[in-house]
Amino acid sequence: MSTTLNFSELISQFDLGQFLTENKQLSAEKYLLSRKDNTKELNTLLAQQISIYLKAESKIPTFALKHCWFTSKSYEQASSESSALFKSSLFKGNKILDLSGGLGVDDWAFSKSFKQVISLDPDEFLNLLVRENFKKLNIQNINRLTSSAEDFLENSEESFDLIFLDADRRSESGKVFFLEQGKPNYLEIEKKCELVCPRVLLKLSPMVDLTYLKKTLLHLSKIWIVGNKYEVKEVLALVDYNQKNEPEIEAVIVGDESKTLHFNPKNHKENTVSKAVQPAEFSYFFEPHPCIIKGNLHGTYAKENNLKLLSKQSLYYLGDQIPENFMGRSFRIIQSINFSKTSIKKYLKENNIKQANVSKRNFPLEVTALRKMFELNEGGLDYLFFTCKENGEKQLFHCKK
Repeated sequence: MSTTLNFSELISQFDLGQFLTENKQLSAEKYLLSRKDNTKELNTLLAQQISIYLKAESKIPTFALKHCWFTSKSYEQASSESSALFKSSLFKGNKILDLSGGLGVDDWAFSKSFKQVISLDPDEFLNLLVRENFKKLNIQNINRLTSSAEDFLENSEESFDLIFLDADRRSESGKVFFLEQGKPNYLEIEKKCELVCPRVLLKLSPMVDLTYLKKTLLHLSKIWIVGNKYEVKEVLALVDYNQKNEPEIEAVIVGDESKTLHFNPKNHKENTVSKAVQPAEFSYFFEPHPCIIKGNLHGTYAKENNLKLLSKQSLYYLGDQIPENFMGRSFRIIQSINFSKTSIKKYLKENNIKQANVSKRNFPLEVTALRKMFELNEGGLDYLFFTCKENGEKQLFHCKK
């Protein structure tokens, strides 16, 4: 796309809000076929706005409300506003360096907790849009530079309170999960980062292996596993060059309306299973949030909330009370049944259960096979959990939320 001054002026003067109102019924493809009056560059960009804006209203509502510009790649790689604001709540200072500016959602959040944000991105056209977005958002303390991280660090004599890096984790073969596969490669610029700042915050894939991180990052100080209501969204790793200790691990669920749940055990306990857990003795069934499981915190979380871990493999809990602000899903147990095809079919028939939400963990059959075996449609108010107890005995839990 052209990045001439004329195009910059056009973007600045274009009424994107009116355009979106007038074309909200069109798909991006139909818009491109119907419009020939604008330049190819502008039409391509406008088509991207049509395809992105419905999603953006929930992911980055402030940006959508102010009719900011997006590109498909920068939007997909951007943090949600809620996770960006969580990151900015962890740190404050005079100056932060963002080595991977992208759409600028993290920059926007960090601008609230740092006096100055220096943000880098090698994509000149994206930077043109981002600078225009910052004007719309009335942000004046972010300096977006067209530069690679490597070039900036090579020539910089500035010092910073924090460096932030969300490396591009996409390659021709798909998404990647290792530090050395990201662009920029943090392991290649680590020494240069240390010269200008004592701390680096890395935003990483939710699939990254924590054991790998501990082995690779010698000065790893803390790990945050950040999720929303249903899944792990990102892993944050803080590198502190002045420390070399076993890192803390904190599970975080970033909720709506600024409600955030944390679990940061000071004394991490082994994930042990209580002996002789009898399902019939308990009223409630619990599924811990993936953030708890990702951090290997499920045993400690169960103990601190007076819950019983059914088995080390299944990672389900049983309990007599629902903990306040439980990090996961809670259910009332209707019935627990030792697994038998005949007895379960009989139970489902007697209770007229033809539709259910089916889950399994530590169980030999897949959900699709279980649905087929018991002729169950998806959905409804009934929840069926298939799992195994610590002694290997297969079990079904029939629950309701």
